[in-house]
Amino acid sequence: MRAAVFEGAGVVRLRDVPEPTLEAADDVVIEVEACGICGTDLQILNVPPGHPADPGVVMGHEFIGHVARLGADAAASGLKVGQRVAVDPDATCGVCRFCRAGRPANCENIRALGIFRNGALAAFTKSPARAVFPFGGGPPSEVAALIEPLACVVNGANRANPRPGESALIYGAGAIGCLFVAVFRAAGVSPIVVIEPTEARRSVVRAVGADAALAPDEFDARRGELFPAGADIVVDAVGTRFAAAVDEASLGGRIILFGQNANVRPEVHQYTITARSLTVMGTYITSFTFPQAIRMVEQGILNLAPIVTHVLPLDRLPEGLDLLRARAATKVVITPA
Repeated sequence: MRAAVFEGAGVVRLRDVPEPTLEAADDVVIEVEACGICGTDLQILNVPPGHPADPGVVMGHEFIGHVARLGADAAASGLKVGQRVAVDPDATCGVCRFCRAGRPANCENIRALGIFRNGALAAFTKSPARAVFPFGGGPPSEVAALIEPLACVVNGANRANPRPGESALIYGAGAIGCLFVAVFRAAGVSPIVVIEPTEARRSVVRAVGADAALAPDEFDARRGELFPAGADIVVDAVGTRFAAAVDEASLGGRIILFGQNANVRPEVHQYTITARSLTVMGTYITSFTFPQAIRMVEQGILNLAPIVTHVLPLDRLPEGLDLLRARAATKVVITPA
């Protein structure tokens, strides 16, 4: 099958690889319907990389598909061939000290699909049954492919505990920033302000539900008007704005650090965190939030359609990567078939 293989040093190449086979009793082979390109994928391909990955791995971890083949234990779990499914690429072990403490996002044995194990930028991929979630057939492919990043965002939003009438400031109007807007809007947060340098992405995040989407200089000019006492919740969805988030948070505010960039070393004024009684939380994957995200997508309670700006076949993956690097796309979804 044709697949997008990470070859190291910023190189991803489309080439033929063997289809996955059933090796363990809990294996599920999945025919991929759609797979999103993630900001993490871009960080993996940066030189130097902003996120680790194993050379030789098939990339892609935000995906949906249909069950193609089942190991014996996977079949016994209730999964059926032909079912439409979403997959948590960060399958946890369930037995390490953090899993047993109810903190699966901190599992010591995660080997993420598309990063350290073969992922879904291919016609077929494979996952352990415990990470496979059936869902209804209603949502279109491009929206359903947002289930995985939405589950990650829901985990971050749950930790921030947004309440009706609170304010939020979000750095970045990529897919993650847009998903935070959608979830905060559903929770009754207002105003929701997004700082984004690119007009195309500002237009998308306004369509999703932001009250204001501003270029950095526009926000600087309107800061006192929008947040006279600071924002109750600040989200860094790009991985470079920690110091700014500390400055913009209100007394007792909560800061969500979601975006990742291993090359950034911000200067942070620790005194401000203490003096303002700020809560700082790092969060980027799921924690029992896949079922919640699936229900949101199935019920259509979030305005997600504007987020997916491009749907491309696998052979146009390089074009999709270039669109995201140029910030000319918000979310690119690949259809390997």
